[in-house]
Amino acid sequence: MSSYDEAPVPALSEEELAELQKASASFEPEVKGPLVSHRQSTTAITTEYASADPVYQAKTALLPQKFSHYRTVRGDGACGWRAVAFGYFETLIHHGDSNRFAVEQARLTSMNNIMVQAGYNPMLFEDFFDETIDLLRQIGDAVSKGLDASEILIEKFNDAHLQMYIITHLRTLTAAWMKTREDEYAPWLIGNTVTQYCDSQVLPTYAEIDNIGLSALKDVLLSPADISLEVMYLDRSEGSEVTMHRFDPANGALPIGSVRLLYRPGHYDILYKPEDLPPPSPQQQPIATYLQYGSQTHQEPVYDLGVPDFLTMIPGISYANTSHWGGMPPGYGGPFRPSFWQFEPEFMQASSCVPYQTAIFRK
Repeated sequence: MSSYDEAPVPALSEEELAELQKASASFEPEVKGPLVSHRQSTTAITTEYASADPVYQAKTALLPQKFSHYRTVRGDGACGWRAVAFGYFETLIHHGDSNRFAVEQARLTSMNNIMVQAGYNPMLFEDFFDETIDLLRQIGDAVSKGLDASEILIEKFNDAHLQMYIITHLRTLTAAWMKTREDEYAPWLIGNTVTQYCDSQVLPTYAEIDNIGLSALKDVLLSPADISLEVMYLDRSEGSEVTMHRFDPANGALPIGSVRLLYRPGHYDILYKPEDLPPPSPQQQPIATYLQYGSQTHQEPVYDLGVPDFLTMIPGISYANTSHWGGMPPGYGGPFRPSFWQFEPEFMQASSCVPYQTAIFRK
């Protein structure tokens, strides 16, 4: 038993309790910000409910113990559809099998026949369908090449135009699935036919998804892909934890992953357990490098010359080593090779009769 079960609930008046319940149940999702956010710690949810009804305080305080992260989804009426769609693609990425993307492309393509069977003109849904298939292809290619497919996914789902095309495709596919299986869904509809329900609750652009629509979306999108659906309800039901409802693939296959949703009145966000997160990228160890440098540049030595060094770069001009000229007074020399006429007669007689020339005028 957790410490929250043992701790006494603070005594509140009926008016105070009613006010807290009203505040907790009247959660208003954020209608600004990203359509799908980056992952963040679930401790933010705990902080959000720190001043709420004690039941909500207890449940949100325990939430981070099982679910480490979550993504916010913009609360514009399409949040449930967007959360499931994003979770579908993300689960395929986390599974890591690039062949699975080709399988899903083929499966969804074959399901165009269901939409036609339900009476939808291909010209009305093919543009929406193309965006879904194109995203499957892009992230599948990224997975096969070892690239970060998650960044592609978050970028695409924050493109308002593109993500709405994908959601519209899934709405149309879900409506077609229900219309071609009326016997499965009609018993759950009170006062409506399946067609009436789809026209009012599934197909409109910003119609919120309810339990029946969520069940149908799970049946047509997640279960055939071997993906489980878990919905955590944050409410005043008994217990100190959120109430979970889990739906495994109907074919009994071992799930490749799970889409986990946190439901608050009229709104869905995406939850993650630690095992849902990709492993951290290994940090590359620094590699020691050693620079070896060798130079074979030859320069003639310089002896106390009062001229700039750049003169040695002029073709034909070089410094003479005065130590090679025996008997020459220290005052002789300079930036040019010594001229024959610089030397005393005695030195000239003792030296070779070959005339001395500067390098410039040697030829």
